[in-house]
Amino acid sequence: MPDQTSEREATRRAPSRRAWLVLLGLLLGFSLLRVWKLELDPPLSVVRGYSGQAHFRDEAAKAHEARNMAKWEQWSLSPVDEYGFWRAQSPAWVWGECLWFRQFGVGLAQARAFVVVQSIVALALLMWLALVRHGLPSAIATGLLLGLNWAYLVYSRLALMEGALICWLLVATVGLSQLERRPEQAGRWSMFAVFAMLVACTIKQTGLLLVPAFAIALTLLGLRAAAVVGGLRDPDARWQDRLKARLRTREAKVTLIAVATLALALALLVLRPEYQQRLAFNAVHFTAAYEQSVWQRAVATLVRGFFSMRLQLMFMLLAPVILWLATLELVRVVILAWKTRRARKRGEVVAPTPSSAGLDAPADAIDLWMLAWAIFALLANLASPHRAIRFQLVLLPPAAWLAGAMIGRAWLHSWPTPRWGRAVRVGLVWIALLGTSLTAMRFVGWMRDGEASAAWIGEDLRALIGDSEAVVVGEFAAQAAFETDYRHFYVRPNQFNFRPEILYQLGITHLVVAGDDDFVEELMQDQVPEMLVARRKLGHVVFRQRQLDVWELATPERRAEYQAWDDERREREKVERLAQRQRKARERRTHEAARKRQERRDAMCVPDELIERAEEPMTPVPAAVEPRAQVMPARARPGSN
Repeated sequence: MPDQTSEREATRRAPSRRAWLVLLGLLLGFSLLRVWKLELDPPLSVVRGYSGQAHFRDEAAKAHEARNMAKWEQWSLSPVDEYGFWRAQSPAWVWGECLWFRQFGVGLAQARAFVVVQSIVALALLMWLALVRHGLPSAIATGLLLGLNWAYLVYSRLALMEGALICWLLVATVGLSQLERRPEQAGRWSMFAVFAMLVACTIKQTGLLLVPAFAIALTLLGLRAAAVVGGLRDPDARWQDRLKARLRTREAKVTLIAVATLALALALLVLRPEYQQRLAFNAVHFTAAYEQSVWQRAVATLVRGFFSMRLQLMFMLLAPVILWLATLELVRVVILAWKTRRARKRGEVVAPTPSSAGLDAPADAIDLWMLAWAIFALLANLASPHRAIRFQLVLLPPAAWLAGAMIGRAWLHSWPTPRWGRAVRVGLVWIALLGTSLTAMRFVGWMRDGEASAAWIGEDLRALIGDSEAVVVGEFAAQAAFETDYRHFYVRPNQFNFRPEILYQLGITHLVVAGDDDFVEELMQDQVPEMLVARRKLGHVVFRQRQLDVWELATPERRAEYQAWDDERREREKVERLAQRQRKARERRTHEAARKRQERRDAMCVPDELIERAEEPMTPVPAAVEPRAQVMPARARPGSN
């Protein structure tokens, strides 16, 4: 800025060779942390309290369309595929990753390297900006705070959009900084900043949240550049006259043209019906407004967010040093602005501070832009009920900048006594050592115990399926098929590719499922159970400590043959069941007849209870005596005596 002291101008113009070497060494260290064993799976839990699964589920999803184009020269592998999800809303990301795949091949390491390179560029730009604007202590602190933040370290090694988004937001910040430092090149740097912001917005829609603050910052810096180049310094004139004078300059005009270009380009993008659908879907997903309007849900969640667990996790676990120091910097800026305003109201002359590096130094233009960036990102996250690290990563770079500026000012501040200065510097060094040691222990444990299941699973799947052409679906099938030449389609209930007529036309040949709770298998069992007929289990692969069963689906001919055999088997079973029922019926009838005969025999007997009640023996019935036969004497024979 033109009204700063000569000390600051000298610092911004000519960083020492030692400063460049220190920052280069830091950048090499940060790069090594991001490329060492790049194939390792991220930790199951990155930060305690955050349960998101994006760090191992979304890498293949974000690269789906780029992989299709790089391998088969098609964005979609079937005319009925409904997953054209990212190309409509993130064309810069999809095209950039596709070109990267064409140059270096399709694979997990290549996809991650695409983001790692941009993450390293982001760290380099952030440290360079801090060096030329606030000096070496601030640059070192900013680099350490962001480069060694555990959440950012893990996520900047993954093939997710947030790393690329942060990179291009910092490229846009470089444009703003250069516009302020090189006002005579206002047109060049204005367009440069607008181009970078457009790329950021077409990488991830989160960038749209920062467009209002960016447009205001770009306009104000353009007007300031017009005043510097045109020598328009008339503090006694009315602000309307000063504004008109600046608007007549070339610098102001090209800056306003750049702002208008940004607005027009984003309007053309947002007015597309497909983009509006994706924007509405993301807004509902981000705010969880499933039963009420997005704005009502966002405002209500934002109000509750200041007392929510999300805010506590940010300040206590995600980035405690960064966010607390950034808050102190915000308090410092507010207090200085209040003192300056009060002095002007009293008519006092506000003289420039003797040192631009101390705690009494006012915030410069980029500090204010970073402050606006951090506030917008914080409010957006408080308006979402999700405790997701990927949503909160966009908050870290501006917060690290503000925290680094606070540390740099405290390091260079003119303390009342040398002892105070030494105590502050020793305390800052101890904080840096503790933070570095904590990250180092986590990183070493991760490198020692981590697995590379995402990198191995493709080889395991090829060993089961072979070299034949295959179309694979399943909840984790994208990760399994990513490094293979097998085709893959995303199937999601009530979102895309879930209707029976689409499932039939996708040509699915294999199913990779995570047990009984795999929602893709459940969907197919509900919608197209006949497709699972006669499937054959090939084995299993392991991904992130999950056993994924690999099934080969039968061809239509094989299913028809199996169906005919199954119908014949069912008919035989039906006949056997009928014969068995008849046999059991005969057995029941025989048993019933025997039971009834036994009941009749039992009914003819005197009951035992009647015999037991008799107190005296019954008088026996006299036996009937048969009469004796009377025998007549025999007659004598004639002639006998």
